[in-house]
Amino acid sequence: MSTLITFKAGDKTPITKNFTRNEFQCSCGCSAQIVDEMLVQKLQTIRTVYDTPLRITSGYRCVKHNAAVGGAKSSKHLYGIAADVKDPTGKLNPVALAILASNTFGGVGVYWYGTAAFVHVDVRKTKATWLCTQKGVYNYTSHHTFIMPTVRRGSSTQTEKSAIKMLQRLLGLPVDGIFGKNTENTVRAAQKAHNLAVDGIVGKNTWCAIAGVE
Repeated sequence: MSTLITFKAGDKTPITKNFTRNEFQCSCGCSAQIVDEMLVQKLQTIRTVYDTPLRITSGYRCVKHNAAVGGAKSSKHLYGIAADVKDPTGKLNPVALAILASNTFGGVGVYWYGTAAFVHVDVRKTKATWLCTQKGVYNYTSHHTFIMPTVRRGSSTQTEKSAIKMLQRLLGLPVDGIFGKNTENTVRAAQKAHNLAVDGIVGKNTWCAIAGVE
């Protein structure tokens, strides 16, 4: 059962082995703070299994701060059940972290554009997954069985283009969201290197291999 922890700003009491309360506090420094214990425990599991630090870039948000950063009026951050997370070491790129998080979290969003490179996670009871490669534009993948949609030569929906941009970042290619010949050839080379079927189609197995989650 999920439990909400209430605390004051600056409280460094440990919640789990590697996370303390203040890591999830509202950035504006307001006095009353909350965080969901299950949220932290799920993050700790990823932290422990993959032996890499996770930095909380946004945890709880009060109404005033949420509005200031352009958060949705119904943002899960308002209820202490969400966090924006990144691996400061680069061991887990945003796609890898999102794939891992999607196994246990209800809400998972991948944000990768400009200098933004983080994953939103929350413990809502329903599934919601999305990709964001442009500030304020969200392409939902909740209807897919896997967080990253299958893409190939000719994929052209907005969601597919967003996924292709992330794929191109992973492959070190120019980022244009177009799955052309260069992207296909690079995918085929990656598939061959990972002993996968060399078909140029990026499904679950290829996503995991290229992202580094095998």
